[in-house]
Amino acid sequence: MTHARPLISVSFLAKISLVLFLCGSLNGCVAFFYPKKQKMTFNTGNKDATVYIDKEEAGKGRVVTEKVVKGGALQIVVKAPGYKDSYTAIVQTHRAPGFWICILFDLFPGCGYPLYIDPWLPKGLSYDKEINLKSEDKLVNRNPGDKYIDISNIRLDLKDKKNIKSYSVAYSSTTLLKDIDVAEKKKDFKDNKADAKQAKKKKGKKSLVDEADVNDLTYDDTKFSANVYKTLKATGFVDTVNRVFADNNNTLVLEGSIRKVYIYTIIGKKMRGSYFKSKIFLRWYIKNTYNEIIDSLDTKEYSGDFVIHGGDKDDHLWEKMYGDAVDISYLRLHKDGKLAKYLKTESNFACTDPMLSLNAVRAPVKERGDASIPSVIVKTKDGHGSGFAITEDGYIITNYHVVAGKVSGKLNSIKVITSSGEELAGTVVRYNKYRDLALIKVDKKFEKAFKVSNVKSFKNLMDVYTIGAPKSVELGQSFSAGVLSNERKANNNNLLQLGMSVNGGNSGGPLFDTNGNLHGVIVSKLIGANTEGVSFAIPGYLIGEYLNIQYQ
Repeated sequence: MTHARPLISVSFLAKISLVLFLCGSLNGCVAFFYPKKQKMTFNTGNKDATVYIDKEEAGKGRVVTEKVVKGGALQIVVKAPGYKDSYTAIVQTHRAPGFWICILFDLFPGCGYPLYIDPWLPKGLSYDKEINLKSEDKLVNRNPGDKYIDISNIRLDLKDKKNIKSYSVAYSSTTLLKDIDVAEKKKDFKDNKADAKQAKKKKGKKSLVDEADVNDLTYDDTKFSANVYKTLKATGFVDTVNRVFADNNNTLVLEGSIRKVYIYTIIGKKMRGSYFKSKIFLRWYIKNTYNEIIDSLDTKEYSGDFVIHGGDKDDHLWEKMYGDAVDISYLRLHKDGKLAKYLKTESNFACTDPMLSLNAVRAPVKERGDASIPSVIVKTKDGHGSGFAITEDGYIITNYHVVAGKVSGKLNSIKVITSSGEELAGTVVRYNKYRDLALIKVDKKFEKAFKVSNVKSFKNLMDVYTIGAPKSVELGQSFSAGVLSNERKANNNNLLQLGMSVNGGNSGGPLFDTNGNLHGVIVSKLIGANTEGVSFAIPGYLIGEYLNIQYQ
């Protein structure tokens, strides 16, 4: 009698059982049965919002549901029309009830190893089921009655290594900012004690290494400025139409100085995942287009949350993080009303000083060869420009931006260098910053002077000339020739367009013809790639109106 052979041998079943036993012993129930993904709900509160998880789109709408792989910190980005991009990080915060059930199974005989392994597996930790991602930083759009805003630069201006501090804080969904505050106080107390001890040892001595370290911490970073510029452009605060004839009288300039930076490492439960957050202490300078400071405002703002992904560079992370804090700081300037009083447009550009009568010119310039006699250099501690006498008794015209100081309303002290090399003290008698003109008085008798006329006498395509000090005082009395192209009237500007080579030191110089007739005041030039020989002058026939002056 023949017995049927079993399809699966007993020895094979024993081997399979042994493998399963060993796998269970080494990996445990969490490794085998616990899910790798977790279903999560993200509340944006905005039907047009899009949620990205680690750079991948997760969904759109007020509520987004997605299964995410459990594996440390995840970068969440929310993009919504009309709002600044929001950066948030999530970390695993707790053990789900199912984890403890698996651990109970690990306690069976022969399953000792899982008790060492399972608690440290990423999938044994869970994220919060619901995450609120409501965008708080709404973009501020320019109103028709607002000035334009230009961004100058935003620089890291850290005078001391102590102004960069780092802290480690355990993640909390409810008390994170309070925990950050406590961590700051604890570390500051500890650092102050250490500094006092170190200072006692040094006894006020300073090393060359210390000076080098400080210098390394101060540098400009135009990328921060570029981020804010994008926001300004998107919200209409950048004049994208009048790029050549911008309304300088109705444009504010923002400049930023980052004085301190705090960096926080936020650590998740069981050291599973961490992300970074920063706080920057930023001083905003509100300026006019002459680079004069109108006001300064101190702010401190947190950035969003940033996760380092594989392949990301640390410096790239810090750059994005600081830039995010700068963007938030700019928007809060609007939210707090700190910019409001400076944003209202102006329309009255007239000189408010009473009429000033000047002595008539008895020896006017009558040919271009005489033009150098009344032409001068106007020198300040910040640079130099040009100018020219309009009376024999020492009244001189130049640009306002030549004499403007660091702070609005406080002009630079000036020196005037004549064609003969004589250096004289000058006094600004009056100015019209809206028209970029200033009137200076020196104690000097000029042999000849340019005569200001309120009659328009120039013709398009006529030959014109100027005398000035381009780039350097050493180049004083430099002569330039060109062509008067046309008069331009745009956006509160009246300017003569010139086909002439001029440079920074030419500002304030006279524009005249072959017969010595004054036609304008050199004021600016176009700069940029493939742009040469396009410059501008303030029309001479408007000088009297702009400065409220006349001849007796």
